[in-house]
Amino acid sequence: MGLLEPLNLLLGLSLAALVAIYLRARARPTITVSSLELFAEAAAPVARSRTLRVDALFWLEAAALTALTLAAAGFYLREPKPASRVVREALVFDLGAAMNARESDTSRLDAARQAALALIDSAPAGREFSVIGYALDAQLIRAAAGRGAELRSAILALTPVAVAPRPAALSAALIDANGAAKIDLFTDHQPAPELLRDARAHAAVAIHLIGGPVENLALVSLDPGTPKSSQGHALIRNFSARAQPCELVIDAAGREVFHSTLILDPRAAAMVGFGPLAQGGMVRARIMTADGLSADNERYALAPSVAPARALVVSPDNATRDDLARILLAVNPAYRVTVVDTTPAALSSLAGQKFDLAVIHDFSGAAIDAAARFVIFPPPANGESGRVVGSSIAQAELRGRAGAPPLATPVTLGPTRALALPAWMEPLALGGVAGDPSSFVLAGIGRTPGGSNAVIGFDVRNHLLLDPDRLDALLLTIDTLRLLAAPTDARVVATGDFVPVATFAPATLLTPSGARSQLIPDRSGRVRFRAVEAGRYALQSGKKTTTIYANYYDAGESDLAMAPGADTPAAHMAHMIEAAGMHRESQVVQQTTPLAALVILLLLLESVLLARRSARWGVSHV
Repeated sequence: MGLLEPLNLLLGLSLAALVAIYLRARARPTITVSSLELFAEAAAPVARSRTLRVDALFWLEAAALTALTLAAAGFYLREPKPASRVVREALVFDLGAAMNARESDTSRLDAARQAALALIDSAPAGREFSVIGYALDAQLIRAAAGRGAELRSAILALTPVAVAPRPAALSAALIDANGAAKIDLFTDHQPAPELLRDARAHAAVAIHLIGGPVENLALVSLDPGTPKSSQGHALIRNFSARAQPCELVIDAAGREVFHSTLILDPRAAAMVGFGPLAQGGMVRARIMTADGLSADNERYALAPSVAPARALVVSPDNATRDDLARILLAVNPAYRVTVVDTTPAALSSLAGQKFDLAVIHDFSGAAIDAAARFVIFPPPANGESGRVVGSSIAQAELRGRAGAPPLATPVTLGPTRALALPAWMEPLALGGVAGDPSSFVLAGIGRTPGGSNAVIGFDVRNHLLLDPDRLDALLLTIDTLRLLAAPTDARVVATGDFVPVATFAPATLLTPSGARSQLIPDRSGRVRFRAVEAGRYALQSGKKTTTIYANYYDAGESDLAMAPGADTPAAHMAHMIEAAGMHRESQVVQQTTPLAALVILLLLLESVLLARRSARWGVSHV
């Protein structure tokens, strides 16, 4: 119970006025005496009395004033809401890669579907179901509604993706299920208790653990090596408690270069060498042995081209020119490297020459003709290449590279220029100033109709790239060079990545499963999509086709030999469900109408008493 306008309780002072009236009226009682006025009222010959003498009329009037005061103050009662006949239940599905693991002819997701449909069939009348899936993020697939054909179609249409489910995605899925009386979670992993704590505060959570131990082989990595120079290597892992045969096939540019059956020890990994390859191009490794999960049985890599290519290194520093030339030849021995300084005489010798790649250090180089340009430590005024240097910093640090986790210990760098990348470039590395939590872009790459461009903001003088304590700076430079040298019509990415492709026109995307979709480029001419399936994507734009190869591997998801954790005990779950059923929401119900009715009833009773008293004692006693 409560009051909405407590200040209106001041109206209760009218009770004091009522008491004062009765005190005044009863201060000196009267008696009836004979006189010429017949029977007139005269004060009784007694002392004045100050004692409040009340009767039924006083109590009726006091009760009416109290009821009016409470009604004016907004008196209310908190009552439980009437129980709804419709009960909401949320079906939450793990759609990670391991849910596609197969035991005989049935996948784990198939088993989850069957369990969900059986649950729907056995549910009492009036139950509504929503369907939510999660992997990289949460998705509300179907809002709460009845159990008709649309619900079954939504469940049967669920498809796992070739990524590991994120804990944040599960948390988001449970938030989407907020408001449901019960949440049914279908997964092959026992979730962490802290992820379920908030959900269990407002609903019963039933965990349906799907699947058992499954033997699985996985391709962990694939390195094509350098054609005509060094061997390639493939790393295979056996996620099984017993020795497993593994038939491995590797082909390059459409030709088989390795085919053999290996025996892998229990829970062991094996490195397989092949090559050197005769030429560059796409390399594919496949595990032909049937196992639990197919997404990690195929892997792609791009071998560098062995076709002669012309590379140019420009720098005002002699030692830096030598370092960059060595790195270029290590990345691709087929490069024919020309090294020049920034003097007018040296630059005039480049007139009329066309290069496949130009590496330009601490120089604008706007007049250099190259299909791909890599600018290191750009000068402050660099508007010619479309990049803008935000500020110059005496000393910075490298904190992370794209595709790699943040560095536990940042790499200390020398003079650095923070970059403000244009919209058509993607950041490759982030850095900052020691002691300052804010970050800025240290490297980026992008493509225009004129060719590919990359930039690194820190200076590489004093053999910085060859310093073993700054290995991440060297790896960033090598990765950037490989991206620039890679063909523009083929790319290898990891599943789950957002893939930007410069098409400069609308494009049609064909996924590994055969689905088609239309992509519209942004103002920079790039289309984007997320690679959630392992395999080959084809992006068709006009007469040009760009091929994207997505690799999948995750040690946690590929390890199918572990049985799912124990489910929630049945007795504890029954208690949770009962508690959820007993929980009722309350509502505020104002009592103005009942109080008004009570006032009217009290006034009617007072009128009856007054009428009876008048009839018996006369009007003078009313």
